[in-house]
Amino acid sequence: MLVQIKTFGMKPMRDNEITKMLPAVLLAICVSVTTARSAELIPLRATYAAIGGAFAPLWIAQDKGVFNKYGLAVDLKYMLSATGTQALLSGSMDIVNPATELIEAGLGGARVAFIIGILNRAVFSVYSKPDIRQFSDLRGKILGVTVPGSTTDLTARILLQQAGMAAGKDVQVTHLQGMPDLITALTQGRIDAAIISAPTTLKARQAGLKELVDITAKNIPMIHAGLATTRDFIKTNPDKVRRYVQAYIESNKIARTDPETTKQIIGKYTKTENREDLDETYNTYAKAWEQVPYVSAAAMQTLLNFSINPAGKTAKPEQFIDNSFVAELEKSGFIKDLYKQ
Repeated sequence: MLVQIKTFGMKPMRDNEITKMLPAVLLAICVSVTTARSAELIPLRATYAAIGGAFAPLWIAQDKGVFNKYGLAVDLKYMLSATGTQALLSGSMDIVNPATELIEAGLGGARVAFIIGILNRAVFSVYSKPDIRQFSDLRGKILGVTVPGSTTDLTARILLQQAGMAAGKDVQVTHLQGMPDLITALTQGRIDAAIISAPTTLKARQAGLKELVDITAKNIPMIHAGLATTRDFIKTNPDKVRRYVQAYIESNKIARTDPETTKQIIGKYTKTENREDLDETYNTYAKAWEQVPYVSAAAMQTLLNFSINPAGKTAKPEQFIDNSFVAELEKSGFIKDLYKQ
């Protein structure tokens, strides 16, 4: 049987010929639609600074299509905080996960602002050799942290100040590259205590080490993790920033309310299938992620208090915070409605 189609001099097509062509035609249509949708997404470049469970909301946003839902095609890269800050200031990144170096840049004149508070308190523990009874017993001993300027480094300075001690004078602070190095040095006796985070805390207990200080329980205000950009980027791209904040808040809701999905994502990015590690990590951070992720002024003040720039003593936290996007979304009912779903 012939299909009655005007062919303008071409031979009529048979049913079986049309059937053979259908898959190719459908594929072409799908590719065209996908390309069109991709073209509609707004590109944005962003970073996270550690392979740690604190960043699960960002990973969820990327892997579960939440960024796409809000119209963004996010190029999300792992980048150390200092490198990320340099990239932000040079214009090669849009939104980054910085540490204290961003505040130093801001005090030096850079127009920067934190827009999301991932963790507004120090979420760590001090683990030590079993024979050390209390933090003050570290006088004359060695405390391990990660790289200079990191959140563990800042936390060490805070704890030492609270205990009436000083780094270098009363306690030697040794900088190592990461959490695995700290545990290795501690178990080998090269350091006496270390500031560590989950799931390294589990490994420390398994190695017979002692939790000397539950820093998280002390509720020390500090920007342990946050997201920041430049004032100029906010001014010229408010819609991009708003979409990014919306995606983060929705993904944060998933992280806080869906343990299994979150552990799966954490496992993927941290490359572990160890159930105990995943449970330790999730249980630690789920208590610290806030439903409305404002950047805390008190947490910012801590960074200013410990700044190496004398201008930090007189600077105001509000100089380095822009909570307008989170405030707008809270006021509109966006966040409240998310948690009804």
